[in-house]
Order: sequence, then C-alpha cells, then structure tokens
Amino acid sequence: MVGALFAGSGHLLLAPDYIGLGISDTYHPYMHTASTVDAATDFICAVTSHCESEGIEWCPQLMLVGYSQGAHAVAVLQRELEASPIQEAEILAVASIATPLDLANVTLPWALEGHAASHSTYLAYIAHSYSRAYNQPLESLFTDDAAMLVKELFDGLHAGDDIMRQLPPTPLPMFRDSWVQSYRAGESSWFRDALEENEAFNWAPRAPLRLYYGEADVDVPPNDALLGSQKMHEQGGNVEVVPVGDFDHATVVYRAVPLVQEWFAQFTSAG
Repeated sequence: MVGALFAGSGHLLLAPDYIGLGISDTYHPYMHTASTVDAATDFICAVTSHCESEGIEWCPQLMLVGYSQGAHAVAVLQRELEASPIQEAEILAVASIATPLDLANVTLPWALEGHAASHSTYLAYIAHSYSRAYNQPLESLFTDDAAMLVKELFDGLHAGDDIMRQLPPTPLPMFRDSWVQSYRAGESSWFRDALEENEAFNWAPRAPLRLYYGEADVDVPPNDALLGSQKMHEQGGNVEVVPVGDFDHATVVYRAVPLVQEWFAQFTSAG
C-alpha cells in the first residue's frame, strides 16, 4: 500500500525484494548489509535494462524510501552508491523511517530488554541470519533448546505471527547468561562483530538523508535516529532527523509517508 502511494504520484516505482523471501529456496539474510545492497543494485540494473528494451525512458535520479528493516536498507544502499557509484543510479534524496542504525550499541541492547512484544522475534531473526551468513553456531548465543526452536521456526515456512507465538515473550530467556554478561561488558564476539559490520551510521551522507521517527516507538527507539544522526553530523554528513509525533512503530510509517511525499515533491518540481 505504501509503495502504491509513491507509484500513484507519478513516479516510476522500484520495489526490490530481499533474498530468501517470496519464491526462494534459501534463508533470508535479515539485516545483512552486503546481500541487501547486492539485491537492490542488481534490481536497479535489471529495471534499467527492462526500460531500455521496452522503450521506457529511464531517469537515473533516485529517491529512496524505506521503513524499519527497509529504513536500514535504504541507508546502506545510499552509502554504497555514493561510495561506489553506478551509471544507472544517482541518489537525489533518501527518507528512512524508524531506522535501526547502530545495531551493536543501540538497537540490540534496547531489544534485549524486551521493550516491545516483537523483540524476541527480531533478535531470533537477526541471530539466525548472522549465524547462517557468517557460518557461526547459533548455540554460542542461545541455549540449546532456544537454538533448536529458532532453527525450526525460521525455515521459510512459518509466518511471523506463528513465530512470535512460539518464542518467549521477552528475549533474555533465549540467550545464554554467559553471553549476555560478556556482551554487556563490551567483550568481543562473532555476533557483536557482525552487528558492528552491519551498522548504518558510520558515514557521511552526501545526498540529503532524513531520519523520520515516532516518539512512542518502542520497537526501534528514537535514540537510534538521534545518536546515529549525531555521528553522521560529526563526519560532515547531510542528515536531518524528523520527529513525526507520538506514534508507535506500527503507525509511524503512515504519518511519515505523507511528509516524505511532500519532501520528495520539492526535488521533482526542482528537476
């Protein structure tokens, strides 16, 4: 529905899928930067080729918008395309809504405390993803029983609601006490290293990046946008935070999208 709003305003809409979703025979590398960027850039190139073959005019100036996991996706895609440009794409503006930026130091510690009903699912998802992506044992993070359950649930056949029902209501019971203590003490581990590698704040955006957040969001805390933007500013980044009001994670996107449309329209009219 959100995608249709942008297509309906006269834009050529590209909505790339993630690896492992839809019709697929592999796992979904959730919040994994390299595979996310690869899927998006491959899709941009494919659409460019399709437009050429169909006689559709292709404009390489892109405006990116993403929400939650997609918010992380557009941030890392902007970073990649600005660092390693491709002729098919020029970033004009980026809107990132409810953005997990600093996975290791903000997102995970907050989620570990179970502030939202979804946090067990989020952490099981990212732990399973990184365990597969980095070829590391899930049992080094989770208890044996939790690791077995997570592997069963994230088999590509279980829906999100089913997964949430079967996981504990808060995340800590899934994790080994020894790992939690070492993480809180700042000790290194393969999982912390993976979270650090997949951050989305340690760079300086050149095209304008807006971070929209809801002040009542407990799934992705406002501090992710506030502290992340501060780090970007310190590096000279073109970034702005936009609080949209007292909205939670499920509703912030509906408040933010009209604001994004208004902002994007400025670039369209200017072009």
